[in-house]
Amino acid sequence: MLEFNLDGDLFTGFDASNAYQRVAGGDPSAYGLSQQKNLQPGSASDPLSAQDPISALADDDQNQQAATLKPHRPALWNQGTPSQHHSSQPAGVAADPSQTDQGSDRQQDNSDPAQIDQLTGGHQDGRAIASAQQPASAERLELAPADPADLNTAPPQLDQLTGETEAGFFGFMPMPTIFEIDPDVLSYLGERAEVNNLLAEDRFDRDQSTGTETFYNFTWGSGFSANEASGYDVTDSIGNAADIGTVAYRDDKQVIGTVGYGSGCNRDYNDFFSFHAGKSGTYDLSLSNLGANVGLALYDDSGSLVTWSNKWGTQDENISTFLNEGHYTSRIYSYNSSAWNNNGATGFNLNISRQADLFEQVTNCLIDDSSVKNATLNSIKYDYNFDRNDVIGILKSAGDYGSVTNTELTDLRQFWNTFNGTMRADIAGLSKKVVFSDDSNAWYTGYDSIRNELGNLEAGSSTQNLNLLIGKQMLGTDRPMIHTGSYTQAGGSLFVDGINAGDVDQGATGSCYFLSALAGTANEKAELIEDMFTDNGDGTYSVRFYTNGQADYVTVDSMMATKADGTYLHADAGDGTATDAVVADNNELWVALAEKAYAQLNESGRLGQQEATNRYGIASNEGISWGSLTNGIEHVTGLSATWGNVNASGINGVSSAELQALVNGDNVVTVGWSGHARTIMSYDDSTGEYTIRNPYDENHSSLTHAELISRGAFVSWSNT
Repeated sequence: MLEFNLDGDLFTGFDASNAYQRVAGGDPSAYGLSQQKNLQPGSASDPLSAQDPISALADDDQNQQAATLKPHRPALWNQGTPSQHHSSQPAGVAADPSQTDQGSDRQQDNSDPAQIDQLTGGHQDGRAIASAQQPASAERLELAPADPADLNTAPPQLDQLTGETEAGFFGFMPMPTIFEIDPDVLSYLGERAEVNNLLAEDRFDRDQSTGTETFYNFTWGSGFSANEASGYDVTDSIGNAADIGTVAYRDDKQVIGTVGYGSGCNRDYNDFFSFHAGKSGTYDLSLSNLGANVGLALYDDSGSLVTWSNKWGTQDENISTFLNEGHYTSRIYSYNSSAWNNNGATGFNLNISRQADLFEQVTNCLIDDSSVKNATLNSIKYDYNFDRNDVIGILKSAGDYGSVTNTELTDLRQFWNTFNGTMRADIAGLSKKVVFSDDSNAWYTGYDSIRNELGNLEAGSSTQNLNLLIGKQMLGTDRPMIHTGSYTQAGGSLFVDGINAGDVDQGATGSCYFLSALAGTANEKAELIEDMFTDNGDGTYSVRFYTNGQADYVTVDSMMATKADGTYLHADAGDGTATDAVVADNNELWVALAEKAYAQLNESGRLGQQEATNRYGIASNEGISWGSLTNGIEHVTGLSATWGNVNASGINGVSSAELQALVNGDNVVTVGWSGHARTIMSYDDSTGEYTIRNPYDENHSSLTHAELISRGAFVSWSNT
C-alpha cells in the first residue's frame, strides 16, 4: 500500500506497519474550657449478506500477523487544528463567673498541551482533545521567605589602600539600601500562591479546546495495496482497525482517505476505523465526497452489525443511531470485486460526531460567556453529572481574564440554579456559598492567623478573590486562627477501628459542649458521625453540620494546629491516657477534623457563638470557645434538643425516672456543671449511678441523680 500525504507527495521507505499519519442567638448550657488539662486513579459485500466479510477475514494466522503489526506502528496520523473555544431558651451567662444562673446551659470557665498516545492516537487520559493553556492567574507561583540580606547583590566597594568598604569616596558607588520585607506581606502572598497552585492542577482544568480531529488514510494504484493473501495492512480488517479515539459532543473525528484501489491481484476492499463512544447518545456517521459506489457499516465491540447505509451510486452515506458508551468500529467497503480496474475506487471523507444531549442543549441556551460555557460542556462530555473537580473547574473559568464580568457572574448563578440537583449535596452547598453569598466570605485567614478582608463574589471581583473564595469554601485552605504553634500535615485515617466516644480528647479550646455532643452521638448514633464526613480523596474532607434546620457544609484539609513538641494543640483522638497525639503520626482524624470544621463554620454566624470568627479560641467567647450544649447536639445531629435542671420537680426539672429513660434510650445526653460539659454514657440499675465521660479523656465520673443535683447539674438531650 503506497501512502501519500495531503499534498500528494509519496512517502518513501514505506512499511505496511507505518501506514498512517495524524495531523496535528443566645442559648442555654454554654460550656467552655476546663482547667483539668494543659493547653496544647475476503471480499467486500453487502453487510446484510450471510457471507459477512468479517467471517472471511477471521483467519487466525492472519489475525495474529495483524496483532503483531499494530503495537509496533508508530502513530503517524496527522491531527487537524481544532477550533478554539473559548426553640426559645433563656439567655446565656456572660464570662463573669460571679453571674451564676443555674437555669442556663451556657457557662464558661476561663483558662489560659496533552501527549498523543503513540498506539491509539488518543491522549493518555482517554480524551482525544487538546489542552488549552492555563490562564495567567492560575500559573504556579513559588514563594519562599526572603532573607533581607540576600537582597543586596552589589559587590562590596573596597578602598584600594585599606581594603575597607567605603561610601562617598571618589570612584566608589554607595551601597544600595538594604530593606526588609514585611513577613505579613510574604504570608499574604504565600496564601494566595497556595490557592493558585492548587487551582492550576490538571484535575481542575475544564478549559480544553474542542473541534474536529482529522486523520488521513490514502492508498494508490501501484505497489502494495490491501494484501489480504499475505497479511493485513492497518485498517484492512476489523481486528486491525485504526483507532481514532473518543467521540464526544464538540469532539468530532474525521478521516480523509481512499478505498477500493488495487494493484495486480490486490485490492483495498475495506477500511475499518474504530472509535470510543464516550457517552450514551445519538451518534452521526457520514461518508461524503464519493466518486464510486461504496457503503458504510457500523459494528459493536463484539463485531456484530449495528446498522449500515447502502445508497446507490455516489450518494453520501449517512448513519444516525443511538449508541451506549463503548467501543465501535466503522467500515467503509467497496462494491467493485475486480482486481483489474479501479471502477470501485474513490476518495472519501468520513465524519463521526455525537449530538448534544439535553444537558448540553440547556447549557448552550443558558450560558453566554464562552469560557464558562466551554468549561461546563467539557465537564459533562463523558457523563451526566458535575463532580467536585468539574464544579471547581467551572467556577475558576470565570476568572480567566483577570476579573469576573457581570455576564460570567450571571452565568455561574444560572449554572448553579439549573444543575445543583445533579451535584453531590456537599458540592452543591459549598459552591452556592462561592457563587451567591455567605457571611463567612467577608474574611480570609489562611495559615497565618491574620484576618484579611475578602467579600462575596460580585461583578468586577478579581480573579485572585475568586480563587480565594474557591479555596476557602471548597479546598479547605482558610484554616482557623490559632494563638500559638503552627500548622502541620496530619497523618492517619479518618476512622480507625470504628467510631466510639472514646475517640474524643479535648485540647486547648473551650469546646467541651461540642465535643460532648460528638461523644454522645458516637455512643448512640454512630452512623450520623460516619455520614458527617465525605472524603474528597485529595487530603480534604467535606464536613456536614446542621444550622437553622438545614445541612451546612465545610471543607477542611488535614493541616492541624501543632504545639512545639509536634503534638495536637486542639482536639485529637482519645486513647484512654489523656495524652496528646503527635500530629504527623498514624492518627484517627475525625474528631480533630470535626472541631476544625466547626471553627471554620463559626465565621458564618450560624452557630450562635458570641464571636463569629474562624478561630478555635482559648479565652471566653473567642471563636468556638464556650458554647451551648443544646446547640452542640443540634449542630452535630440535626435533631432538636432540649435542656433541663437535674432535680425532682420545678420548672425544667428532670427527675430521676425521666433521666433514666433518656439515657436508656438512644437519645444523645450531655450534662454540665462547674462550667464544664460531659457526656452521660449509660445508667447502672444496680448502683443507681450514671457513667459520665469527660471529653478530656480523663477524670470520668459515676454519679447518682442526687449527686448530680448536689453539683447543680443540668442536662441537654436530643428529642429522638
